[in-house]
Amino acid sequence: MQKIFTLVAGLLLCLGLKAQQDALYSQYMFNPFSINAAYAGSRNSISAVALHRSQWIGVDGAPLTQSFSIHTPAGEKGMAYGFNFVHDHLGPVRNLWGAFTGAYHVKMKHAKLSFALRGGFFNSTLNRSLLTFENPADQFNSGGKDASLVPSFDFGAYYYRDRFYAGLAVNHLTKHNFDFSNFPTNTALFLNRHYMLMAGTVLKVKPGLLLKPSLLLRYAEGAIPSLDVNFSALIKNFWWIGASFRNKNSLVFLTEFNITDYLRAGYSFDLTLNKLRTYNSGSHELFIGFDFTTGSSKNTSPRYL
Repeated sequence: MQKIFTLVAGLLLCLGLKAQQDALYSQYMFNPFSINAAYAGSRNSISAVALHRSQWIGVDGAPLTQSFSIHTPAGEKGMAYGFNFVHDHLGPVRNLWGAFTGAYHVKMKHAKLSFALRGGFFNSTLNRSLLTFENPADQFNSGGKDASLVPSFDFGAYYYRDRFYAGLAVNHLTKHNFDFSNFPTNTALFLNRHYMLMAGTVLKVKPGLLLKPSLLLRYAEGAIPSLDVNFSALIKNFWWIGASFRNKNSLVFLTEFNITDYLRAGYSFDLTLNKLRTYNSGSHELFIGFDFTTGSSKNTSPRYL
């Protein structure tokens, strides 16, 4: 199983199969900026999140992801800026993504609507020495590494009120081709366009108890769409606890603690529901977030959205 997984992971990139190339996050509702650039500045603070995800524990070569993001509003004219960095490691494939964001927030009567563009680089490296082949004479069994760096551009739109949000993101707009000049294949390799549609709301059940349902629909061109449906509860404005269901293949349990007004931390555990559960003991995701207000600004529902 372990050898098969490593080989398939490499061939997903090397043979140019269309698939989701961006990292997967279970706690998207606590860090929307990771998937939608237009979220930048919506917390009315300097907001930073560091995250680590270990997927499919027990499977050799399973995905490992580390990410860091920071964003902030800028002045009184509705501008906001941000930066993302992601390191994603899947078997013999290692991806690095870094990008800067510029966003603009339009004030409405009872809400705001923001638009953003994000631009940066996406670097993908294949280490062929980590692949295992049944036939040592296979044309792909030549050792060494192949790497390709391409530009990446994203667009995002985000509508939000005190207790409701909806967003649409189209990432990797230009679908730039990877150039693995030393790899023996003529198959076209490119950065697939990714679509993200998300929405959520906060409902007051009683004093000290809020319910937050949310959903995220992901689609990468040529891949099977993925739908996350989440229900979380906020207890005493301190403790989030919830669960998500993803595409009949994962059940996610998650929690977040609002430790102080500026510090929060979260954890999630993914329980695999499909046949892969025989080979792994689940997935773990940890994050820590900081929100620092500047000047006289005040957060817009910082513990809700």
